[in-house]
Amino acid sequence: NGPDDRWIYPADASYRNETKGAYVLTNTHQGWGYTGNITIRSTPAKDLNLMLAYTHTESREISGMPSSTASSAWSKVPSVNGPNFSRLERSQYVTPDKLTGSLMVRIPYLKNRLSTDIGLFYAGYSPYSYSYIYSNDINNDGITNDLIYIPKNKNEIAFKTAQDANLFWHFLENDRYLSRHKGQYAEAFAVNAPWMHRFDLKIVQNFSIKSGNNTNTLQVSVNILNVGNLLNSTWGLSQQMLMPANGKILTYNKDDKTYSFFSQNKIDRAFANDRDVSQTWKLQVGVRYIFH
Repeated sequence: NGPDDRWIYPADASYRNETKGAYVLTNTHQGWGYTGNITIRSTPAKDLNLMLAYTHTESREISGMPSSTASSAWSKVPSVNGPNFSRLERSQYVTPDKLTGSLMVRIPYLKNRLSTDIGLFYAGYSPYSYSYIYSNDINNDGITNDLIYIPKNKNEIAFKTAQDANLFWHFLENDRYLSRHKGQYAEAFAVNAPWMHRFDLKIVQNFSIKSGNNTNTLQVSVNILNVGNLLNSTWGLSQQMLMPANGKILTYNKDDKTYSFFSQNKIDRAFANDRDVSQTWKLQVGVRYIFH
């Protein structure tokens, strides 16, 4: 009953995911995807090269096969009516939009016996995608991967407490995806993390070395990956979802058919900077000898 009219399975349904069972996965003709790219290159001056590219990718699939076993590849697919009836959803492993750019310049001196190459490389994109799902099994199929219904207004679904309702609606109105899809079921992997902007800097010092009739080159290079993070500890970081288990924002209380918000604190945004050490800047030093 009500706006959320997904199928509810009886407790003794043979469909339910039990601890023992056989899983049979079959191919499907459904699914599609495309990629478009625009690249601009320019050499406005000698030894100066510029590049800027934009790539857009869209892909829909029944399952991204998010596991190495049949059981979890089936059960980990977010769905409304259960993974046996999955809809075409956004691909789990696609970067929808990406900007890349580069600036490369060579500075020769001492009659070309020495030169310095400087390269600055940029990449901007959303690194992760998420699904808004319930924290428990709402349709009684034994799978806790049910996509939420996004209510149109505060009276469409009942909350456990007034505080739960207020906290959820505060979060919904401040969330770009939820606020734009009221009255719909959430799509799988349709919530994209904020864009991450990263710059890499490469400096190469070239030394020309005379060897007989040939001129060889000794290169000493310094690469600073994510150089923006070296300048400011908050730059160049990806943002990950604050929600538990990457998007489980609501719990369905079957005893009284109400909903609870995952937090009892006001949350204005879904994402925060990832402070993992893998996100910080890195330094690489290299030596290369080029001979003929």
